[in-house]
Parts: sequence; C-alpha cells; structure tokens
Amino acid sequence: MIRFAVVLIIITYLCASAEAAWPKGQAVTWADFSYVNDIAVSFSHVYFATTEGITRYNKLEDRWEEPMTGASGLEDRNILKVWVNTFDNQLFAETSVGLSEYDELFDRWFPITELPELDNDDRHIRAPKVMHPPFGFAYWDDGRLVDRYNREYYLTDIVDDRCGMLWIGTWGYGAARSTTTTNFIDLLPYGLLQDRVNALLMYDGLLWISGVAFDSRRSGISVFDPEADSFSYIESGLDVDFPAVDVNCLEADDSTIYVGTPVGLLCIDRQTQRITRRFFSRSGLSEGDVISICPVGSSIFVGTASGLIVIAGPEDSVRLIRPDQFLNRVIYDLEEVDSCLWIAAGSGAYRLKLVSGKLQQFKDPDLILFGDVYDIEQYEKDLWFLSDDGIIRLDTETGEMEPFWLGAHKIAPRALAVNDAIVAVATDKGMTVIFYENRNPIIREFTTNDGLVSNDVYSLLVDGDYIWIGTDRGLTRFLWNNPDRVD
Repeated sequence: MIRFAVVLIIITYLCASAEAAWPKGQAVTWADFSYVNDIAVSFSHVYFATTEGITRYNKLEDRWEEPMTGASGLEDRNILKVWVNTFDNQLFAETSVGLSEYDELFDRWFPITELPELDNDDRHIRAPKVMHPPFGFAYWDDGRLVDRYNREYYLTDIVDDRCGMLWIGTWGYGAARSTTTTNFIDLLPYGLLQDRVNALLMYDGLLWISGVAFDSRRSGISVFDPEADSFSYIESGLDVDFPAVDVNCLEADDSTIYVGTPVGLLCIDRQTQRITRRFFSRSGLSEGDVISICPVGSSIFVGTASGLIVIAGPEDSVRLIRPDQFLNRVIYDLEEVDSCLWIAAGSGAYRLKLVSGKLQQFKDPDLILFGDVYDIEQYEKDLWFLSDDGIIRLDTETGEMEPFWLGAHKIAPRALAVNDAIVAVATDKGMTVIFYENRNPIIREFTTNDGLVSNDVYSLLVDGDYIWIGTDRGLTRFLWNNPDRVD
C-alpha cells in the first residue's frame, strides 16, 4: 500500500511537471535585470543571478546572449545563487523554493535535493579598496558606486575568473567587469529600466520600450536591438526636460520619437536621443494626459484623456478638434490611412477626412463597436478595431466587415496586434490569439502556463513569427508560430 502511494505521488508530480512545461524556444522574457544577487563563471560564460532571472554573458565572443528566462521549471524568478562547472555543461540555481538543475536538451529546470561537487576554480572576492569607476561615477572603498545624481549602487558580488577578469554584480545598475591589473570598471548594460511595459514601438529594427515608473530607481525608455541583443537607455528623472513620469504611448516618424505621458508630449530626436520639444498644459494642451499620438506630415495629432488635439504650423499652434464631439472623451488610438485619420474613442470609432475635415462615425451591423473602442491596427488592406465585446475586420477596398467575438474581457486599456495569419488581443487572462486565416478560425488563450511571464498584458506587437508582449513583469518574446506546439 505504501509502495503504491509513493508511485502515485511520483506519477502525479511528473504529470504536473509536464503540464507546466512548454515547447523549447516558445518564450523568453527581458525585465529589469539590474539587481544582481550572485555570479558564476565558466570557461566560456558568465551567469548573473538577478531578481528577475538569470542573464548570460559570452566571454569568448564579448556579447550578451538571451537571458535564461524562457526555461520552465523555476517557480521563483528571484535567483538567489547560481553555480556552473568549468566546461559549462552543469548549471544549478537556488531560489526561495530550493535547488534546481538546468537541462539544456529540454530547456527546463528540475528540482534537486543537494548540490554536487563542481569542477570550477573561480573565486568570489571582496570589493577592492581601490577601483576606477566609469565616467560620472565615484567609487567608495566599502564597495559602492555613486553616480552624478548621488544614487548609490552597492557591489553585491565579484568573481575572479583566474583569466585576468573580475566579473561584478551591483544592486541597481546590473552587471559590470574589470581587469585584475587595472581595476577599471566597465558597465555592461542589459535589460529594461523598469518591468511594466505599457508602450512598445518597433522602428528601424529597434524596439523602444517604456511604461510605468512606479518606484523604480531608474526609469525612462529602454532601446533594445534584438539582432545584437543589446540595450541603451534614455533615462527620465535626471533633469527637467524628461521628468520621472509614466509613459503611455510611443510613436515615430523619420526624425522623431514621440512620447506620450500623463503630463504632456515629449519629442526626442532619433539620432541624438535628446528631447527637442515639449508640450504641456501650459503649452496649450487642454489635458496633459497623452494617450495616443499620430504624426501626419508637419502636424501631430494627439489623443488625450479628454479630447483630440492637433499641433500644427511653424509656431506649433495647438487647437482642439471637434470639441463638441470629443469633449471629455478618451482618445485611445489614432491611425492614418489613405488621407484619413481613424480615431478609437470612448464613444466609438470615427474617420476624419484630413482634406475636408469631415468627421464620420463608423458603425458595424453587429454593434461590436458600440461604446469604447480601444485600438485600431492596419495590415495591408484591412483595418482592425478592438472593443470590449470583440473585433471588427474592415476591408478598406470592398467595405466588407467581419466580426470576431471575444469571451475574455479586460479592464481598459486593451492592446491589439495583427499580421496576415493572426490577430492577438490582451485579455484579463493573458493573451487571446485568433488564427483567422483558417477556414474555421481557431481561438487560443495563452497564459503563464504557456510561458508568459504574467497574465497582466498591456501592449502587443507582432514581429514575424514572434509576438512581443508587454506585461507588468517585463517584455516577453513569444513564438506564436511554434511548430512544436500542439494547439
């Protein structure tokens, strides 16, 4: 009887493990990796145990590799310690739940009861009394970096790899390194400035990422090059030009990145990444809370929490558009299509003809777009509209409309992303994907059980076979077209 019970427990555990796993390569998450708990070094790699997962630096190729946040099996993302052997084929991690071993073949962590003996001659050392900090920083002999804004970052771990390099972890500024001969500190920026991702923009192959500042020590815009797996930052809160505020939306044209915030609109030069213009309530914006942006020629259409505004002319004159129609209405999204501005508002969907100024409300026979319309996306000849109840697909050439009803809802705002095969929607359960090109469209819910870092989704962006998913816990790259997944 006891033997049967033990077998039953083992079977139950294995089944639960199988259910919790997802196909290899399906999801990888980038988050705020700036808080480092521990470091392990092999001959070829450096592993940084952070509060949001394990990051991995390739010593031999001098570059970051994808973080190890896509593997299933770890119940806690806060990695307390990490161990690796010299030849990089044994990797272990400790969380609040216990010890785990990484299996590269299955891209999965398995629990273990004790740590085995490892062949590795790296050594953890105390912070040297003298180190030479990067420009703009000071170094204190108790192991502190202090930046020019008097923010302190303690060195949490230093590992001598016995090959002439010191690998450094900080609390708040991420990873760094130094040679054992010079002690010059070289910062290795990687990850997001803050975890919550409200706004996503893909332009010229770069991802511009931002969201809620909350209580993050560093905030602003993270600029991610997915091809090179590298990051740069435009920090907020360092001067009056870019205060430490939430970012609601991002948009771009050939020269400028437009940033919508609760206090107004910021314009950033794409090349210099410096703020060139600012529009706040004292500049004429009737409502500072900018929700959506659409640059059209030399004009900027701005959707706010209480109406629609256009900034135009050489003197950047600001005026309300149809204040009688959009008074105290949230303008959730704006999309320019064929000399028309399509408007997603708290009172429905509208089309504004830019030449004549004629405004028409768009209505569908199923009344899906009755009330709040949150997002409008264009893909080739189709326009997609998202509301509380569902999605409308409009063929702009024939005028034909196709409804898609949604079972899962979400408190506003909702995000929408489309391509030629799928339409993805943020819901209160994670993300719904409709494979609409099938003869009988398939609707599939994706949650944390499928590799999402969180079910609280705020932004979506389709990029080939991947969907970039902005959540309250980071940015996940999700392989929606995974051939190993059975839907």
